Amino acid sequence: MAAASPLQDIDDKFCLCSICLEQLKEPKLLPCLHRYCRDCLSSIIQGRCEVIKCPECREEIQIPTNGVDEFKTDFYSKNLVEYVRIQQSLKSDEIRECYSCSKHLIIVAYCFKCNDFLCKDCHYFHVTNKTLKDHQKHTLSLEDIEAKKITIEKLASMRDDPRCHIHLEKISELCCETCDNLPICVACMHGEHKGHSLHEVKALAKLKRLGLTNKLKELKEIQKDTKLMAPRQAKEKLILNVSIERVKAIKMHDEKDRKIMTKIEDIEERRQQVKQEKQNTVKKIFDSLQREMENEIKKTKKKYLDIFKKKTIEVTDFFKARESSMEKELAKLCEKRVHFDRDKQKLLESVEKQLKENLKIIETMSEHYDNMKKRHKTLNVMASSILASENDWSAVQCIPDMCTAATNLMKDLKKDFPELTTLTDVTVNYKQYSFGKPSVTNISDEAKKTINVNDPYECIYGMTSTGDGNIVISGCTSHYGASFIAVIDINGTILQESKMNAGNDWPVRYCEFLSQHKVGSICDPHEIGLYDVRDGSYIKRNISDVISSWPKDRYVRCLATDPVSNHILVGGDESRDVYVFDDQLNYLHILTLPEMIKWPRDITVSDGHLLVCDHDGEKCYVTTLDGLESELVGEFMKPDLGKRGFGPISVCSDKNGFMYVLWKTYTQYPYQCYLVQYNQDGSQVLTTKQLEGDAKVVTVVETPQGEKLVVATYEQTVYLYDLIVED
Repeated sequence: MAAASPLQDIDDKFCLCSICLEQLKEPKLLPCLHRYCRDCLSSIIQGRCEVIKCPECREEIQIPTNGVDEFKTDFYSKNLVEYVRIQQSLKSDEIRECYSCSKHLIIVAYCFKCNDFLCKDCHYFHVTNKTLKDHQKHTLSLEDIEAKKITIEKLASMRDDPRCHIHLEKISELCCETCDNLPICVACMHGEHKGHSLHEVKALAKLKRLGLTNKLKELKEIQKDTKLMAPRQAKEKLILNVSIERVKAIKMHDEKDRKIMTKIEDIEERRQQVKQEKQNTVKKIFDSLQREMENEIKKTKKKYLDIFKKKTIEVTDFFKARESSMEKELAKLCEKRVHFDRDKQKLLESVEKQLKENLKIIETMSEHYDNMKKRHKTLNVMASSILASENDWSAVQCIPDMCTAATNLMKDLKKDFPELTTLTDVTVNYKQYSFGKPSVTNISDEAKKTINVNDPYECIYGMTSTGDGNIVISGCTSHYGASFIAVIDINGTILQESKMNAGNDWPVRYCEFLSQHKVGSICDPHEIGLYDVRDGSYIKRNISDVISSWPKDRYVRCLATDPVSNHILVGGDESRDVYVFDDQLNYLHILTLPEMIKWPRDITVSDGHLLVCDHDGEKCYVTTLDGLESELVGEFMKPDLGKRGFGPISVCSDKNGFMYVLWKTYTQYPYQCYLVQYNQDGSQVLTTKQLEGDAKVVTVVETPQGEKLVVATYEQTVYLYDLIVED
């Protein structure tokens, strides 16, 4: 290889690393004579094994004790790269920072002792100053390279001799053959390398070159060995044998082809004979079939008439059955119409009842207001009379009583009657008047929307609709002993929010839609109230103060409302008793659930029935709502979720009667939660979706864009799904 070749003519194996394809930096030479950068070799070894395979020849190589640094440095490649680097700098006339004067000038020389470039003035000083005498033989003028007066061998001689691998401040004077020709100084002869095979570098290099020359001669002799010619001879013999076999195959093919052609001619002759026989046979068959067909036509006509009569009877019976079915369906529809009329009458009676009850309460309030008017009028007359008389004794005796009466009157006048707003609301359930029901309601994934509700709302336990397209959420806050109710729109904007103090450390609050703008709410241990979503006003009562039979250790755990009767239903923990209140928070009676229910975790009213989530019993039921003892109507089909320990925690229904239940694990962590859609009676599972493990409550919200299924998680996230009705 020519020592003074330009960069583009130098073999990649001598100047480029085969791994990173960059100029070799600190080139290391493996025992297999392949060169790699020190950094690339370090990444190959990675310090996790004792043996590596060379990436090129795949030879296994033992890693030295001290890693990459103990591999030999490839001084030839190092010199070669340095040569190319200097040659490139000369071609570009690059302005560099001079190592000596630190000025940015055109460089004209390179000092291998300083390992950097020099400008023209510094170069002159470098080669003339006596203090830099040891640098002069290592200083190279770049003009010499341009004139091609330098070779790589001469370039190598100009480089500073290697340093002792132990005493880095000293130039190496010997090499240790015992330690794989490491460069050492004289001091090492009596130190770490004492007793080793030490050599002067030039003498050892001469000996190594002689050994390499002898090895090359041996290789050249081995190449002349006849064994190396065996593959070529085998190839020639193979080509000859293939030619012979090809001739044999062609000859054999021609012979077989002649035999096949003879058979083809024989078959063609026989085929013509068969063709003639076929024509004769077809003619005979045709004549025979012609006669048979005439006979069969006569028989078929008679058979057709018989079949026609039979089919006519069958069609007549079929349409009679259809007419009968339609008559039954018509009868059912008429019966349903009567049922709708009866429900209509009940609803009208319910509205009339609400009217009478509310009017009665309003009249009582009106009498109270009239009484206050009379008191005010009397007080004004008496006060005017006493003040006009200017009688001191009358003033002293009467004015204190009159001031007391005025104070009491002002207190009564300031008293607010928030229940007046509730008394003006009349709720009618029109859901039962939807004629017929759709075949299925699909939950759309494409319209899924996520709302994040941030602190101070720590945990969500309840969620319901406002009746006008917004959502009400409730739960406990991060503040000690406080709960919250908030109204948000479907974009997550908070429209109304209220914080309430409670009587325990970690209050849990639930909510449920009652009437337009009114939401029923409960909060443990035993609070019940009404929340107005318009102004955030809240009326509450303590259940234990109203119901003497309410146990002291019982906490409220679920809430439902019946908009038809304006009733509020409250369930407690570990009890089958459901406490019924009216829309003025007056206690009415207890509804006891069937015996198979342990205790309700969540309840809701749907089409005049009560849907009950029995989480501990791992079942969901449909029960009656009337009377004091609830009766079992049906049981939801338990979904096959592939694991044990799933119980229902929340239930709701849409306006078309389809029901939705959240099933959640309680025996394993992390928790898993599934949303299951059922048909109108809960006997069939329609859709199953896996949700986040902390999903807590599900409800349906009516918006201007249609019904939406809403799921809230414990960690303040609300998901909205469009409900798509397909008839």
